[in-house]
Amino acid sequence: MTGQTNPEEFSRISKLFVDKDQEDPDRSLVRRRRQRVTLACGSGIEHSFTLQLALLTAANIANRCFPGGVRIDIDERGIGSRLLICPTADETLGRALASLLGHRALRIRTPSRVGDHTILFGDAPAVDQSLRVTFDGWIAKTGPAATVSRLPEREFCTLVGVLAGALAVSEIFLSFGQVSVEAGHRPVSLSLWRPDLETDNPAALGVPVEFLPTQLWALGLGHLGQAYLWALGTLPYLERESTQIILNDFDKVAAANVETGLLLGNEHVGSYKTRVCSKWLEQRGFKTRLVERRFGPDFRCELREPRLALCGFDSNIARQSLESAQFHRVVECGLGGTASNFDTISLHTLPNPRTASDLWPADDDLENRAQQIARENRAYGQLIKGKDAECGRVQLAGKAVAVPFVGAVAASFVVAEVLRLLHGGPNFTSLKLRLASPGSGSISETKNYQAGDIGAIPYGRVRIL
Repeated sequence: MTGQTNPEEFSRISKLFVDKDQEDPDRSLVRRRRQRVTLACGSGIEHSFTLQLALLTAANIANRCFPGGVRIDIDERGIGSRLLICPTADETLGRALASLLGHRALRIRTPSRVGDHTILFGDAPAVDQSLRVTFDGWIAKTGPAATVSRLPEREFCTLVGVLAGALAVSEIFLSFGQVSVEAGHRPVSLSLWRPDLETDNPAALGVPVEFLPTQLWALGLGHLGQAYLWALGTLPYLERESTQIILNDFDKVAAANVETGLLLGNEHVGSYKTRVCSKWLEQRGFKTRLVERRFGPDFRCELREPRLALCGFDSNIARQSLESAQFHRVVECGLGGTASNFDTISLHTLPNPRTASDLWPADDDLENRAQQIARENRAYGQLIKGKDAECGRVQLAGKAVAVPFVGAVAASFVVAEVLRLLHGGPNFTSLKLRLASPGSGSISETKNYQAGDIGAIPYGRVRIL
């Protein structure tokens, strides 16, 4: 099998349209490439860490959703401005954008076409079909520029830049994919400090972040785990060289992973995920250790190892072993994998009032569901033909739908849980959110974190912005 009939190359983004609309994945890719998204930068972006992070996050995600269709509308001052996220003498915002999109994306200036979308950063002027990105404290907001004004944009928690950039691309993609008729025409705002509150509640603003975790595990380095590292690696650490992240995964990068993994390029196919992620982090000043074995019932956190873990597994069997691994704190998240729930985020923290087997029951029906999809969806019959092709069709049908903005939104909430722990904020033992209808989620709050909850989790100070 080759191309879109090879499970290792089968586009997880285009699979949404195969499953939802019975569309050929090559046709889906053509449509995605034709969609143009302009990221328009106004003055002031050169002074805002959070807006720069929102811009880079949106560029990274949009270029994977709409490959080759992303353009940057930015003036020479913006291109040459200092990159605040990684402040070195020669690193500029323009170079960072070019590394994600290529230099050509920063040069092209063409008139908008019918169907084009624009995301506005800073005081960029509104145009047709433009969404504004803004923030304040721990609050991220996006929506039609005609009705959404800039918030005060106080930089309490720069993590909201990841959330804001991801939400803007989410709205465009959900509209493009006809997943939500409201997407792109409504304001969407969420608080990372109090996701249980409306963002106009003063308590949703949160507190200025002073501390960041300096030792932790990243368990699972797929779509979700790499989004965790993007969120962590762009935080304003005062001393990155004092921060160590232990990376756990046993798998290699497949071609299909490139469009969903925020740290991946085509050159990484065939490399171990741990080593790609380690290089990305160490280039930015962090220290890493690699554990390239499966996480299972015999896994134990050793005495001198970090007691904080961020988990991005896609298997309930692996998740069940978190309870016995002897971590002090775990923040775990799972994403939906079908056309009907791919935009669903489900977050849990350990300790948790529920047992691991209750939180993550074994799913023994995956194979039957894949067989049903392959049998009932004629698109799979067109992809792989012949009397012996059933196995190949079931393999393709069993792959998960994945779109990178979902992982980025999830990562912002996972890392925010750790930041709330370090600042005595609320502890949410479970959180469920669907991006197509962000107001319909469910959240379970137990109490505010206390000093004793931090335990042996080391932390350091943030850099003054």
